[in-house]
Amino acid sequence: MVVTRILNENEVLKIIKQCRTTPKQLLITGILLLQLFQCFSQTRYLDSLRKKVYQANNNHSQLVAVFNLLEEANSLHPDTLYRYYNLASSLAVHEKDSEKIIRPRLYAAMFLSRKGMFDSAEAIVDSCIKAMENTGYTDLSNSFMFLKSNLLIRENRQKEAINNSLQLLQSADVAKDVKAQTRAKITIGWAFMELGQNRDALNWFFAAEQLQKTLPQDQWQPFLYSDIAAVYNELKKNDSASFYIKKSLEEALQKNDLSYLANTYFIYGGICADMGQKDKAVSLLEKGLQVRKLIGDPFFIVSDIYQMGLFYADNQQTEKGIAILHDGIAMAYQNKLFEKLPILYSALAHNYKIAGNYKEYAFTLDTLIQLKDSLYKKNSADALAEMQTKYEVQKKENTIIHQHYDLVKKDLFIYIFGGISFITLLIGFFLFQNRKKNQRLKLQAIEMKQKRELTQAVMNAEEEERKRIAEDLHDSVAQKMVVAKLNLEALGINMDFDNKKKTIFENISTLLKDSTDEVRNLSHSMMPHAFEKYGLTNSIKDSLNKIHKKDLKINFNADGDFSMIIGNKAIFIYRIIQECIQNALKHADATNLDISLLCTNNEADIIVEDNGKGFEVNENNKGNGLKNIQSRVEFLNGKLEINSVPGKGTVIAIFLPL
Repeated sequence: MVVTRILNENEVLKIIKQCRTTPKQLLITGILLLQLFQCFSQTRYLDSLRKKVYQANNNHSQLVAVFNLLEEANSLHPDTLYRYYNLASSLAVHEKDSEKIIRPRLYAAMFLSRKGMFDSAEAIVDSCIKAMENTGYTDLSNSFMFLKSNLLIRENRQKEAINNSLQLLQSADVAKDVKAQTRAKITIGWAFMELGQNRDALNWFFAAEQLQKTLPQDQWQPFLYSDIAAVYNELKKNDSASFYIKKSLEEALQKNDLSYLANTYFIYGGICADMGQKDKAVSLLEKGLQVRKLIGDPFFIVSDIYQMGLFYADNQQTEKGIAILHDGIAMAYQNKLFEKLPILYSALAHNYKIAGNYKEYAFTLDTLIQLKDSLYKKNSADALAEMQTKYEVQKKENTIIHQHYDLVKKDLFIYIFGGISFITLLIGFFLFQNRKKNQRLKLQAIEMKQKRELTQAVMNAEEEERKRIAEDLHDSVAQKMVVAKLNLEALGINMDFDNKKKTIFENISTLLKDSTDEVRNLSHSMMPHAFEKYGLTNSIKDSLNKIHKKDLKINFNADGDFSMIIGNKAIFIYRIIQECIQNALKHADATNLDISLLCTNNEADIIVEDNGKGFEVNENNKGNGLKNIQSRVEFLNGKLEINSVPGKGTVIAIFLPL
């Protein structure tokens, strides 16, 4: 949502008052605060900041003290955050510095985010970013940008969060702001972690760690190590997870940051549970929950409930696990934390499975599949690969710009001293032209390479996603349906049926068999299992054997040395032929379809011919199928020729260098 003006104070207050806490809730919060202040030394630092606020003897010094306290927002309950934001706003109106007037809105947006009012929070953030354009308030603008990425992740808009953080990283690279670069890379890693892409997340986290080591330790980010530990815990690498979570705990205690301390306790508790250290796990989880109640952030409370649910399941306390996970799911819906629903439902399914309640287990799995399908549409692997490639392209373009700037400086040097003599000028001129030509050639080569890398990233991401879905269909859904059919047949052996019931029973068995075959056929069409074992030609034959269309005769001929087709070229050639066949089946109405594949003289030649109804060949008449074929052929540096006449069939000829 783009807002072209900064929201005024009355608008911000009106939004915030909609989600303020009742006096009764404030009383409960106060009791929790008093209890926790006795338990955690971190609150002593917050107490000292509060004292400075009320000991200040003038408006300006009190505002500075309030801002210092609000910088610890991760350790403040939402109601406390609201109270001091309100105080900062009333003090800032007396300042002439526009930066101090805008800053309180950062904490207003944080408060709204805690309350699940993401649209309102994003409106405030966007309006403030717009208002600070060309003002030079780099640090404050970066803070709003980081908060926007945080909001997008909480709303399960990981693609947008990554894109926003890549923009931030780009500007931080130009400004050589190492701290901002570190935070941006951590945020990108967090987004990939929420998507379950753990390897990509680790790559970004380790890149951030390398940068962080160049900073003073008081500028280190404690959540970096807890995020790394969480990923290693997901990967079942307990030793590495333990190493990083201990570093995270040390940093969180030093930073006086209650939010990250709670995160650390829960991740540490999960690691201990996986390692069989039950008593220690219980102690850590209880500590984390106590801290989290003080902070009152639903986003992290829901994450903690997920950890507790898994812990209860693994310790045979499924009633507690099911109850707390239902509460977590309700809280996620209430606070619009939809990205947390898949992990909550997966933990709930795990509890039902341990409890032996297979009816609810199946229902929960079905809900989980629907959620994951929805998440995949919003965060496809293709788009993520494309965004990351765009960032790399932009980074290289900046390098070229700097090189061009250096070249201009050298040109000036040549012109200043070029008047020394005619010979010097002539030599300098030729050197300049030659260098400029080389620079232009380098730029063209880089652009071509970047375009090829972008195409390859998108195609590889597409193939990986096909493979993942195909494996899920084959190894999970199909196997379960086979088991269901076997159980049904076992049930039928021991039961006597009359004719009507026997017919119903046989219909169910037939439907299960047909469904299993359809799932397997779909899996094989997306990623043929015979491909790696039997090679390209046998995979094509296998695919053609599964086509059963009345009055259609299919001929396939393959000749030559197919060992020349190496790497990903084989799967790309398979996809090209597959797309040609699908086009013929959908549009040609042919009775004959001939496919030829010839490999000779370091070239693969593909000819697909049908006697169907044909079409007019022009660029505007190409559908998605032909465009997909053309893009793959271009990626393989090949040549595509299409000859078609209405009523006289179509011939597609493809020539690929090997």
